[in-house]
Amino acid sequence: MTRLSDIVKHWTPAQWDALIMQYLPANVLTDKFWRGKPGPCPICLGHDRFTYDNKRGRGDWVCRQCNDGHPMAGDGLELIRRSSGMSFAELARELEGNRPPRALPQAARPASPKAAMSDEAKAKRIQRVWNTATPLVPGDAAMRYLAARVPGLVAPRPSALRLATMDYRHDDKVMGRYPTIVAQLTLPDGRMATVHRTALDPVKPAKAYIVSADGEILPAKRNDVSALPIAGGAVRLMPPRDGVLGVAEGLETAYAAHMLFGVPTWYCLNRVLLNRFVVPQGLGIHTLHIFADFDAIDPKTRKSPGMADALALGKRVRNEGLTVHVHRPMVRGTDFCDQWLTANRLQGIAGERAVCA
Repeated sequence: MTRLSDIVKHWTPAQWDALIMQYLPANVLTDKFWRGKPGPCPICLGHDRFTYDNKRGRGDWVCRQCNDGHPMAGDGLELIRRSSGMSFAELARELEGNRPPRALPQAARPASPKAAMSDEAKAKRIQRVWNTATPLVPGDAAMRYLAARVPGLVAPRPSALRLATMDYRHDDKVMGRYPTIVAQLTLPDGRMATVHRTALDPVKPAKAYIVSADGEILPAKRNDVSALPIAGGAVRLMPPRDGVLGVAEGLETAYAAHMLFGVPTWYCLNRVLLNRFVVPQGLGIHTLHIFADFDAIDPKTRKSPGMADALALGKRVRNEGLTVHVHRPMVRGTDFCDQWLTANRLQGIAGERAVCA
């Protein structure tokens, strides 16, 4: 049987659109769907959390909560497989020997504004967001948030994080204006690929709580457009030290791991990008510490997603000749930020008892 990847190898983006239209239900294939706007997810069935952007021309999509409340993304084949329950082998048998799908008429496939934005325009937008944000200073909203999430944090002030006041837009509507941490995601060659935004509560040292008109809790953390493929990159919170570097999924986890292990740590935004992290050349890095989220077991794969991606990264980097250490929290279902907070609470209780004694 012909491999599925060979069948679709030369398809155009419009042909991927046509394939998607053959398999997804009509209630998903709305005008918002084709315009790259959030809508219902054909996999987890959630509302206003799924976006079809076809940004690589392979039926590309992302759902903000498909992976046990975490983002999941893939190409059109993965979308069809997950939404229909078909295996890749079954899908290959259906497509093998058939003519590639005809491109949809423009009237049936409205142009996506995201797809229409040129890479140059995306790069200018990203640079504009970054330039309008300001470096972190003691006592600002970002520093208060980090101090609350990682108590006792001591680390170099990050040049890769800035603070801005930004509108939060959802479905073409402004949901509010929030202090926002702007994180610079840097590729292995040093170029900025995108910025990641974390909306903060205007008063409390916490993430913003944002609810859509239909009651969905919207994510406080979001990527902006990407001018370049972001796989391999990371947010460089601090410089490597003596050839040693750590990587983690999220901002708070990276700082907590730094406090627990004393390792300068970067973060990759999520577990999929952690898996794809590439150790930059020219920085003298010879040892990589990988700080995994100890996720619950996925009943379908029988694996902990965070651990599986961390171990895959470790295997690849070890094969490249580097020394690798993979770490996980002590309790399943937690990350290193949880572990740091627990340790601080226990120390606080012990201190109170000592004072009382």
